[in-house]
Amino acid sequence: MTRRHIFGFAIGLLFFLAINLLSAHLRSDCGLLAVFERDVCADDIARAGWPFAFYERGGFDYRFEFNLPILLIEFTIGIIFGSVLSWWMARRQK
Repeated sequence: MTRRHIFGFAIGLLFFLAINLLSAHLRSDCGLLAVFERDVCADDIARAGWPFAFYERGGFDYRFEFNLPILLIEFTIGIIFGSVLSWWMARRQK
C-alpha cells in the first residue's frame, strides 16, 4: 500500500466523520452537545447519522431508538467512500 492510498483513505474517513458530526449538530434540537448528553435544554431531541439516521433520543414523551444495522451500513458507506478516494488519489497524475 502506498502513501497516497493511506492518505486518501484517512482523508475520506475524516471527511465522512465530519459530515456525520455536522449532520448530528444540525438535526439535533440543541446541537452536538445534545448527542453527547452535555446540553442544558429540556425535552430536546438528539439525532445522529447521515445519510441514514441510526440514533434518536429525547423528546417530551422520551423516545430512544438505536438501529445497529443502519449503523453498520453507515460504517460500510464510510469505508467505501475512503476506498474510492484512496483509489482516486493513487491513480491521479502529478
